[in-house]
Amino acid sequence: MDNMDYGSRYDVVDQDGSHMVPEPTVKDFIIWLLIPSVLSFFTCGIGSLILLIVWACSGSNRVRSNFAKAQLLVMLISLALAFFVYIFFGAALIGISGLS
Repeated sequence: MDNMDYGSRYDVVDQDGSHMVPEPTVKDFIIWLLIPSVLSFFTCGIGSLILLIVWACSGSNRVRSNFAKAQLLVMLISLALAFFVYIFFGAALIGISGLS
């Protein structure tokens, strides 16, 4: 994880004045996917959620911050879809069984 410290390298400026950001490797993305997954396994999802919020709010690594924001958005969309599916199938089961 030695190449994950991008904070000191943001000072490098390209010819057009934009900041050059080092490109994360495949290893970085695998680590970023595995850490919240393993943490979620041991803390029932709360630890993963807290870690992703911390990563999303930190400004030291813009790539990881954007990655965490995308993960949080996917989690939110998945939660909303699961809620609507449970409501739909719950209502269908109640309608079929005649429990009203």
